Amino acid sequence: MPRGPLAVALIGIVILAMILVPLAVNKFISGRNGSGASTVAQSTVLDGNAPLSQLLTINGRLGSGAAPSIALTNGASLSAPSDVLTDVVETGQGRAVSEGSPVILQVSQFSGIDGRNTTGNDDGYKLWQGMLGPEVGDYINAAVSGQREGARVVLREPADEEDGSRTTKITVVDLLPTTATGEAREPATGSPTVSEGSDGSITVSTAGLPAPTQASTAVLIKGTGPQISPQDKLIARTTMVSWATGQPLEESTFGFQIPPKQLDMSNALVGVSQNLVDITVGSRVVLSLPAEQAQGTEPVVVVIDVLARDPGKASGASAGQSGGSQTAPPQASSSPRPTT
Repeated sequence: MPRGPLAVALIGIVILAMILVPLAVNKFISGRNGSGASTVAQSTVLDGNAPLSQLLTINGRLGSGAAPSIALTNGASLSAPSDVLTDVVETGQGRAVSEGSPVILQVSQFSGIDGRNTTGNDDGYKLWQGMLGPEVGDYINAAVSGQREGARVVLREPADEEDGSRTTKITVVDLLPTTATGEAREPATGSPTVSEGSDGSITVSTAGLPAPTQASTAVLIKGTGPQISPQDKLIARTTMVSWATGQPLEESTFGFQIPPKQLDMSNALVGVSQNLVDITVGSRVVLSLPAEQAQGTEPVVVVIDVLARDPGKASGASAGQSGGSQTAPPQASSSPRPTT
């Protein structure tokens, strides 16, 4: 029997062989059979027609101000579905919409090959606001009609990859609220009274209140979305009235049948741009502004529902200025027509 250093060396060789030989055999067998774990994961293709819950999971809260993300089941890719498929994965609790209703749609698009976001901008989503109709794409129009605000809808449709292979294009559509939603709060003492009509219109009263000498903000509804920054482009409802007379000084965009508009924080009234900073999306605020923070002629009241942050370019519309109420259709929308 070997003794001393020679014995120790022989024992070490035996132990090393016991570890390496099984690993080499296993690798050899896996390579011949193509059954290695990584190979299986990379080669698995799931049927794009299968129930959505078997194919992917969606992460991200609706109304969070960020794009959702998806994870394909077991890292598999999806084959092309036979037709456009629609799934309602979250049921809304807000106002029911139909063709011709004002809507705000947040749209994100994903690849069925690896689940990556293919919307085409850094934010990973696009917003469309206006009247629901074919302009948003026939498939999205049909999928959203009849839903309630707060719904999340997923569309699957066949898509061609650059290499000629077929897969699933996944479009996630969030139907965002078009009025403030969140925690109702008691108005601050001395702030104007705001009443909402059955049609969603807003009435403002300053009766018995002294005209403001400095700006003040009252939050009537506290939203749960992200905080507003000074350079944000927003989608909002606004109304501005004279403090003295209560008469409107611009066209109001409050009303269930009126689409919201764009509000550019960098191009808004001084009192608006300063006092909306750090307000959360989803909120309804009442701004009491002296003349120098408004249009320069008289004190005013501005009521704003902050509905969404728009990652796209704003039209320059802001409180106290005119502007368009409808944005271009999102490029991520599913449509039978070619998109550019």
